[in-house]
Amino acid sequence: MFVILLALMVLGDKAHGQAVLPAFVLGLVMSRDYRRHQEEQRRMRVVAFAFLTPFFFLRGGLNVSLGAVFADLGVLGLLAAAKVVPKFTLIYPLARRHAGSNAFTTLLTSTGLTFGTISALYGLNAHIIDRTQFSLLVTVVVLSAIVPTAIAQRWFSPPLPAEQPHHLVPPEPSELLIGEAS
Repeated sequence: MFVILLALMVLGDKAHGQAVLPAFVLGLVMSRDYRRHQEEQRRMRVVAFAFLTPFFFLRGGLNVSLGAVFADLGVLGLLAAAKVVPKFTLIYPLARRHAGSNAFTTLLTSTGLTFGTISALYGLNAHIIDRTQFSLLVTVVVLSAIVPTAIAQRWFSPPLPAEQPHHLVPPEPSELLIGEAS
C-alpha cells in the first residue's frame, strides 16, 4: 500500500497536481477493505497524519503572505463571512434536525480545510491565482475551521462531571508510597 501511495503521489506531483490528493483518493477506494482490516487502516492513518499531512500544510503555509492578508482585511472579512455564515444558517439547522445533539460536531467536520488548501495550492501552482489571492483563500479556509471550533469550545462544550467516582481518581503520589510500604 505504501508503494502504491508513493507512486500515486509522484504521479500527482508530475501532473502538476497536489501529491496529497492521491492519499485521499486511495483512502476512498480502500474504504470497504479498511472496514474489514482495522489495523491496516490505522497504519495508513498514522503515515498520512504523521508524515504526509504536515509537509502538505507546511508547503501551503509557507506560501501565505501575512502582509497580503493584513492589506486586504476587508476582502478577508467578506470571504470569511461567505464561508462561515452558510455553515451556521444552512448546515447547522439541517445537521441539528438529522444528527440531534451531534449537530455541532457535523458542523465542525465540514470545514473543507484540506480540500480548500489543495484547491488553493493548485490554483497558485497553475498560475490561476496570485500569491495575494492564495493567502486570502487559505486564511479563509483556516478561519472556517477555527471559528466553529472556538464557538464550540465556548457554547457547545459538554458539561463536566461534578466529581469523578473515587475509583477513577488517580491516587496522590504520597498515597502510592504509603501503599507500597505496607
